[in-house]
Amino acid sequence: MSSFFDKLKHWGRPWAAGTEPVEIHRAILEDVESQVVAVGGGRRVFPFETVEVRLLAASPEERTRLEAVAQEGWDLPREVRERLKARGVRVPEGLAMPVQVTEERSAAFGDRHYALAFRKAVEKEGERPGKSAARPVLHLAVFKGQGVRDAYDLDADRIYLGRLEEVLDAAGRVKRRNDVAFVEEGELNQTVSREHARIAWDPESHAFWLRDEGSASGTLLFRSGRSIEVSRHDRRGVKLEDGDEVYLGRAAVKVGIGTRPE
Repeated sequence: MSSFFDKLKHWGRPWAAGTEPVEIHRAILEDVESQVVAVGGGRRVFPFETVEVRLLAASPEERTRLEAVAQEGWDLPREVRERLKARGVRVPEGLAMPVQVTEERSAAFGDRHYALAFRKAVEKEGERPGKSAARPVLHLAVFKGQGVRDAYDLDADRIYLGRLEEVLDAAGRVKRRNDVAFVEEGELNQTVSREHARIAWDPESHAFWLRDEGSASGTLLFRSGRSIEVSRHDRRGVKLEDGDEVYLGRAAVKVGIGTRPE
């Protein structure tokens, strides 16, 4: 019975199940607006301070396209504020809408190509942080091989690791920028592929995940005296923990997860 009503809803809003960015964008704005609540006296409010947006990509190429659209073409917090304020809705000034693109389908997507998670970011006194707690800083320190920098403090949705800061395509255009980059020269550095691995923040598990991107020398994670292979065939990857050592070929970085020092 529920599938019938889902189909009926999509007949009225066909873009909700669309795959094009313009359709997904429109459906996201409408779903956010549907969370508005009436509080009496003719007043309406949007009760959430964070809306986590996940986009589903069918391939690495589509993932790259969606990431570009979300980063360069969309400004969801501003668009939501303007849309709701035009309808007389009170919106939190600090509204945040982080966007993550994934190739891993989960139940949260249903038959759509996007999923939304609504969070009340401000915790009440005495509450323990949960999945909506602030994202920790990821500290990566190079201890084997030579990086462009010795250490990195990062808190982005996606962190790219590889050889060279900029990777060019056959036409000489930049196709990828590595956030953690090893230099070209040196025996250990040559075992790091130019597009070696990526680390992605997952708000649902509140964790960073390491994924190999088809590197030539492979990716290994050392933890508490044992090694964990990061398979190029595992789209989700391996969850990182504080103290892990990540080997990109024979070069390596040490992982630290925590708050940014004052």
